[in-house]
Amino acid sequence: MNPTYIRKRKRPQGSGLWSAYPMGTDAFGSWFYTPAHSLFRGDNGEFCEVAQLGPGGPGEHSVQLAPHDGWWFAYFRASGLIHVDVSTPPVMAGAEWTFEDLELDPFRRPDGTVGTEDWDELEEAHAVGLVSDVERDAAEQAARTLENDLAAGVEPFGRVGWDRLAAAVALGLPPLTDFGDRPLD
Repeated sequence: MNPTYIRKRKRPQGSGLWSAYPMGTDAFGSWFYTPAHSLFRGDNGEFCEVAQLGPGGPGEHSVQLAPHDGWWFAYFRASGLIHVDVSTPPVMAGAEWTFEDLELDPFRRPDGTVGTEDWDELEEAHAVGLVSDVERDAAEQAARTLENDLAAGVEPFGRVGWDRLAAAVALGLPPLTDFGDRPLD
């Protein structure tokens, strides 16, 4: 199974890149799997493990979802955390999936706590012109909808993501650590 690349872009500059095994497409979008101990590369060339449990800690298994038409990119992590980057709609650009981070980060922790981080960062980005009015409105709406869906367990945030993660881990695929000829940014 050949991996694909996923690039998360920050504004006004910066990006991070990691690899993932494509796991198929369904009614929710395109699914990817990144095994524990896979590497993430920042645009400065530094590496860390994908889905770290803590700063400098080892990474964990993660299934990701690029929705067909949503303003977000979701991560289902083996520890039971669902984390979502509110973003421009993810698209395939050349040989990479890419999206631009719009700052907001809805989540559901393993204990069931639901919330959204970084409202202040969205407001700052909007105030200095890094996020347009249309993007801000879309980001705010996406975060509110995601919080409701996460709290209610609306699929794919009920069983679907966790079932996808269990099936991916059972494949026993090796960690992804090669970035080939992918540019830093």
